[in-house]
Amino acid sequence: MIPSLKQLLVAGVLLIVVDLPWLLTAGQHALLVTQRIQGSPVVMNLGAALIVYVALAYLIYQVSSVQEAALLGAATYAVYDFTSLAVLKKYEWGLAIADTLWGGALFAIVFTLLKRIGV
Repeated sequence: MIPSLKQLLVAGVLLIVVDLPWLLTAGQHALLVTQRIQGSPVVMNLGAALIVYVALAYLIYQVSSVQEAALLGAATYAVYDFTSLAVLKKYEWGLAIADTLWGGALFAIVFTLLKRIGV
């Protein structure tokens, strides 16, 4: 399914809102890991972050059940996290596992909210 602009906007906003608690808690550890790996402070590229959320919003409309949403979210996050673990010596197993599980939860929550509001 190709989502409408309205659907992408609503899903994108929900993804950001639901993701914020994770970003403000566990995400802080991910920032420290990233800083340790790259040897300098993380500087957020908001344009790139926006593209990520648009892509995630698109993906969430490609599933038809909360179980599929959870699996797609986990798989999507696993690609990033376990690629990072494979190529970055200082990336952490715990972070990769936790973030992958969070990806599944994030997609399941947002999918459920989208269904409830009918978008």
